[in-house]
Amino acid sequence: MAAYPTLYPAVGELNMAEGLDIEPALEPSQQEEMEIRRENNRHAVAETELPGYGADNHTAADSRNQINDPTIRRSTEVYGNRERKLQMARKLLMSDGSRIDYVLVYQLPELEADRNKVELALKRAPVQDEDKAIKNARKRVEFEAELAKKCRIEKEMGVDKRTVYVKIHAPFKVLLQEAEATRLKMPLSEEEHNERVELLGMDLATKTSKFCTAEYYIKKFKFLNFVDTGIPDDPEYYSATFRVDKLHEFRDCDNEEKFFSDSQRALLTYSILDSVRYAKKEGQIGIKRLINNATYTDCFPLHDGPFEEDPERESRNRRLLYDQWGKLFKFYRKQPHDLIRNYFGEKVAIYFVWLGYYTRALIPVSIIGILIFLYGLGTFQDQLDAKELCSMNMTMCPLCDSCDTWFLQESCTAYKFAWVFDNGATIVFAFIMAIWASVFLDFWKRTNARVAYNWDLRDFDEEEPDRPQFKGVGTRKNPITGEMEKYYPKSRRWMKVAGAVAVVVSMLALVIMVLISVIVYRLAVRVALFKSSDDPNSSARKNSGIASAITASILNLISILILNMIYGKLAIVLTDWENHRKESAYESALAFKFFLFQFVNSYASLFYVAFFKGQDPGYPGNYNTFFGYRQDECPEYGCLLELTIQLSIIMVGKQTINNIQEVGIPLVKAWLKKRKSSKTHKENKLLPWEDEFVNLEPYPRLGMFYEYLEMIIQFGFVTLFVAAFPLGPLFALGNNILEIRVDAGKLCNVYRRPPATRAANIGVWEGVLTFVSIFSVLTNGLVIAITSSYITKKVYDDRFHTRSGYINITHPISPEPGAVCHYASLRDPDGHKGSFFYEVWATRLGFLLIFEHAVFITKFIVQYIIPDVPADIVLKTKREAFLAKQALEGKLSEPDKRKLEELKEETAEQNGGLTTQIANAQSLADDSDDDA
Repeated sequence: MAAYPTLYPAVGELNMAEGLDIEPALEPSQQEEMEIRRENNRHAVAETELPGYGADNHTAADSRNQINDPTIRRSTEVYGNRERKLQMARKLLMSDGSRIDYVLVYQLPELEADRNKVELALKRAPVQDEDKAIKNARKRVEFEAELAKKCRIEKEMGVDKRTVYVKIHAPFKVLLQEAEATRLKMPLSEEEHNERVELLGMDLATKTSKFCTAEYYIKKFKFLNFVDTGIPDDPEYYSATFRVDKLHEFRDCDNEEKFFSDSQRALLTYSILDSVRYAKKEGQIGIKRLINNATYTDCFPLHDGPFEEDPERESRNRRLLYDQWGKLFKFYRKQPHDLIRNYFGEKVAIYFVWLGYYTRALIPVSIIGILIFLYGLGTFQDQLDAKELCSMNMTMCPLCDSCDTWFLQESCTAYKFAWVFDNGATIVFAFIMAIWASVFLDFWKRTNARVAYNWDLRDFDEEEPDRPQFKGVGTRKNPITGEMEKYYPKSRRWMKVAGAVAVVVSMLALVIMVLISVIVYRLAVRVALFKSSDDPNSSARKNSGIASAITASILNLISILILNMIYGKLAIVLTDWENHRKESAYESALAFKFFLFQFVNSYASLFYVAFFKGQDPGYPGNYNTFFGYRQDECPEYGCLLELTIQLSIIMVGKQTINNIQEVGIPLVKAWLKKRKSSKTHKENKLLPWEDEFVNLEPYPRLGMFYEYLEMIIQFGFVTLFVAAFPLGPLFALGNNILEIRVDAGKLCNVYRRPPATRAANIGVWEGVLTFVSIFSVLTNGLVIAITSSYITKKVYDDRFHTRSGYINITHPISPEPGAVCHYASLRDPDGHKGSFFYEVWATRLGFLLIFEHAVFITKFIVQYIIPDVPADIVLKTKREAFLAKQALEGKLSEPDKRKLEELKEETAEQNGGLTTQIANAQSLADDSDDDA
């Protein structure tokens, strides 16, 4: 009877749980070998026949019936001696030479007495009120017995004599069946590919992509070679939904090692693990639930080797990825997207595709932002109103009830510098950024469509299972499938959602309270600094406004980080409590909570400075008050410079602290783990699966969620208030270049390898980006119309045809009897709002309407001209579906022949439109060759 050798630790639970064929006592040579293994603190190894695998009459039920057998048969086919075992382990192979596809990990009770208790319990039938350790042991017995019907298993005890590693190999035939069940798309063989190209008449994919890829220009223009990683992209083949009976039609069908990529093997193996039942009750199925209820500690595919060069171990993709992609000083290299996908899976890869696209899109607007900044820097000394202010000896009214008067000249430097960010070019840049935000999304959809096509995800529609954390209050028949399923009333969930919303609103109220505290702090500090000296030329008095704004911004940044940390944990607890059935619904609810809170928490102070501060503070003798202080007023140089200071400190400070956390904390954790591991296991070199479990961090439960959230908040900083900070895109660009390499490095050398999952797009975050891009049109229009002083100056210029006298009309004399001082306002000398005030506000509103309509009209025109899916991808998709059908079903029918002719016509039309572009590109390439 054929059986696969399985390695088990010499531990009661394992032996009793899997107790199978009884064998007489060990031979002397075997006993000697066992003693050597124990001496070296390695693994006590035993073999058992796996029920149901390669056996005709030995089933999982037999295994469970023999649970009382006190011994198990010793293997003569295991790794053999220690050196062979280490050699096989370094190659990530099982004892028979088959590859390890997945590793499950669990831990036995710490105390020997508890282990014996579990062992004794497993010898008898289940009873009620068993403790958790016994229940988990029974679940593992059932799960592994069922899993053994499909996969090969080997189990080993770790060097700590407590951690158990379950190594799993999924045979090729089982993977093929799972690929068909999950409707995985696979490339057709070269013969089929060439035959279909000949059938259609030409290879449109090659024609259209040749001049649109970075690789083409890197080869033609030698000076671009420095960005090339040397990692080739995957060749482009027609693909079709896999069918086992048509295996011979697919590429590398005769090569079991190459047929599936690493990520596909991991994806299919995990799919098998998540479909194995561990109990008879409804819903007790899958590795996700077993990890959720702590039956297993973790479940992960192994990295294919060390991330750094190791003479004892080979490493293919991991070391290549780390060397060319995960190192900070390789920031200039293009990302090997296909290799990322083949190693980590599509969901991880699509994040890096999006982040790389976003980073590249920032380059042109960063250059424009630098030019806008340089323009302001080069012209701020030449402004007539600034020269007038600096030369005037105007006495200003006191800043507080107990303060003295001061001279307007004291704000000369700040008033001049405000022009750097508050000038006519700002309007142009705000308009460009509003258009950029919309075009960015439109072109991302096109890029996403192209990537989805290349990765066979265009028609990806995966049936989503229930979350393992989902708890029902009963069962009912599914109205679609007719199967019994767990049921949770919508009314109860909505009550929980309402409760969660109440908590979120309370947290938002806390944010507002913190903001008010910061405002009061800024008012108090400004007054204190101003009163600290009677000398009008003292730096504390002259710079009281800017100093209070900077310190308040730093305080606000600290409060933002603290509240984000507290709310982050609370949001997860609330979303877990809401008990969502599907993972997509859970992620959407969590993303909404996180984004709503961080939107308010990160931008609340910016909204206050931009749109509320100083809008109606009153006038001398009739000032409005706020917590005992006069209402916050914009300084003489306007609120835009304060907005710039606030935005730059929060944005740059938040990015800096996040990068320190992302780089520093994982490195410290890894160093501490390795230090502890080297002390604990200094006499034993850990095997690969032990090394990864002991020394690497588990992949985050939410995957790339926090990375997306961080980038979305940054996108808001870049777009919502860019009119106040044209250098924002530049700082975002620098951060993103670093972010790509930091995230890549973490995946390669900090985390255990994540489970490969598929995703055709960035999910819920695309909707969030759309909201931010639309909202940015309103905010930038309001910043220019209300916060900036540019429109006020233009109205004055048009009314008086000169800038001379501008300071006098925007700083009227106090209407308070007996006061001889001025204050910043658009009021008339009697304190009332006059014609100039209403003319300015009418112009502001008119500009806002014109600005918004111009941006939205341009946006809709661009969207109309540029479809979300490129025309060649639409044609390729149609053609591939048609040719895949013919490849798998045989000869052409009459309707198919007509469809083929239509496709040929569409191909000819598209090629006609491309002919000129291709000829021009070829001419350019030939010229460069001649020059060389």
